[in-house]
Amino acid sequence: MHGNARRAYALADFTVERRGRGWYFARTSRFGEKHAEKGPYSSEVSVALMIAREIVREILRRDEAYRLPR
Repeated sequence: MHGNARRAYALADFTVERRGRGWYFARTSRFGEKHAEKGPYSSEVSVALMIAREIVREILRRDEAYRLPR
């Protein structure tokens, strides 16, 4: 496959929960699997930024095989 070919990635869903100590998030569980929760985060913005970082890591991991050399 060429490095500049079109690629689309279906990314994981996340569940966000507000608790007494702050905001927590985890990947949405399906089919009985359990994902570790991360938190507490102080605000909605903080938890959203952490989810964005997780998504960027996932995209980079999946796209690694197709990246062109620099």
